[in-house]
Amino acid sequence: MAWTLLTTTAVMREWWRWLRLTYLSVDARSLGLFRVVFGLVLFSDLARRWRELGFWYTNSGLLPNHTLLWRPPAGRMFSLFFTVSSVQEAQFGFALCAAAYAMFVLGYRSRWAQVLTLVARVSLNSRLLVLENGGDMVMDLLCLLTLPLPLGARFSLDALATPRREKRPVESLAVLGLLLQFATIYLLNAASKNGAAWRDGSAVHYALHQDKLVTWIGVWMREHLPERALRWLTWSVLGTEWLGFVLIITPLFARRARLVAACLMPLLHAGFALGLNLGGFSPAMISFYPLLLSAEHWDALSRRFGTRVAPLRAELEHWLSLLPTWLRPRPLTQPSKAWRVVTEAGVLMLLLAIGSEVVNDNAPVPQALRVAQPAWAKAVIEYPRILQGWRMFAAEPPRTDSMIYVEALTSTGAHVDPYNEVASDQGYPAGDVVPRHMGQSQFFVMYSERIPNEGYAAYRQAFSEWLLAYPARTHRDEDCLLSYDVYLVTDQSPAPGALPSPTPRDRQRFMTYSAPFDSPCRAVRSRRPARPATSVAAAP
Repeated sequence: MAWTLLTTTAVMREWWRWLRLTYLSVDARSLGLFRVVFGLVLFSDLARRWRELGFWYTNSGLLPNHTLLWRPPAGRMFSLFFTVSSVQEAQFGFALCAAAYAMFVLGYRSRWAQVLTLVARVSLNSRLLVLENGGDMVMDLLCLLTLPLPLGARFSLDALATPRREKRPVESLAVLGLLLQFATIYLLNAASKNGAAWRDGSAVHYALHQDKLVTWIGVWMREHLPERALRWLTWSVLGTEWLGFVLIITPLFARRARLVAACLMPLLHAGFALGLNLGGFSPAMISFYPLLLSAEHWDALSRRFGTRVAPLRAELEHWLSLLPTWLRPRPLTQPSKAWRVVTEAGVLMLLLAIGSEVVNDNAPVPQALRVAQPAWAKAVIEYPRILQGWRMFAAEPPRTDSMIYVEALTSTGAHVDPYNEVASDQGYPAGDVVPRHMGQSQFFVMYSERIPNEGYAAYRQAFSEWLLAYPARTHRDEDCLLSYDVYLVTDQSPAPGALPSPTPRDRQRFMTYSAPFDSPCRAVRSRRPARPATSVAAAP
């Protein structure tokens, strides 16, 4: 009896050790590489927002503060950018975000840098809830789920100031949360793709005919690749998403499976980025994969390149020693046992909230698994914007395409489209068919899709005010608008094997304006003849 008990105890201990190593542990070097890669992704996200800062983060743009606070797009919001109004104030806020991101990438005061990065990232996204997409959710998730992990333990300025310790893996429920979260993203995306286009292989064909999203490479693919190649790409995407779920979560040959995932899955997302502009989704998903590298993978790299790292470390330590004491990186310390218990309890609550959102916001989840979501769980999900509806191009890609355009008349008689002059690479795309390539950013894509919808009608007054401020952007008083009409155009994407041009489908006017008779615009007279539409490249 005693022998059986001892054997059972030994088996349980070995099983628990295997479980911890497989699902609860991550190498500190993987955390360090993730921090650098993800930090660069955050910088790229900040840069693309900076390019359109005047349109989205100021009161002279398309979504002013007062409009969003008067008609909030969500019940719970947090953003420090609701406190800024002008271009200069927004630029200062962006500079603070860049400083937090720089601390994050360099691993300088890394625990504080992680907190500041989360606040910056959520503030940037929550200011534009109307325009967010899945990539924004992934970035917020990565900031939040890695918050309990020591991202600065390796490859950081803090690590240079920390005495070397025995190499031990980092253990936390947050590691399990990351694995479950990304496996779930692939599982639900794959399970949701059950429409006819995914079954017959035409999904990629229709996705590449979304002219708001398609890149020039995507235009070339849809116009030159044979139908069988596009069908093969469709089934490859679906199969790779199912495979990604298995490779991340499988207990069998876990180290090898995750190495395959780290090599294969970034190629899937790079392919997405080549053909479609999905905002930050592809870079954010790619940045997750350094976390799958195990100690064995790092030890193999160390044997190959380790001798080249030591001189570099010594040189960096020398330069850091020249800094004033107050400015030097702080050595990393081990958190107390009590703090670890509190942290792990917080991670557990976060995972429960995420789980409650997953089962309630995804069609493939059986009805029997759906449970009432507590108010606290909904708040945990909504404040940091970590919603869990994973269904890109599901159940299948749209078979129609759309755009909005403005037919506006200036006081000189010129016909202009103030919106598409800045929103797309088509200065005046008036007509009944969407141009073959719009070249819009994520933010203009989402705005173009949502502003015609009656659920977003509360934001049209701000759109009208922005249109009427056209002469302030061109710096020509004679460009004031006498009238405008805003149209939503939808067309039918061509079927596989059909002629490449789309079929006109519908055109609806959803906004109109005519200057009153006593408007100063009607009194404007220009000695110059009517001119063609101009390109306004600068933000308001």
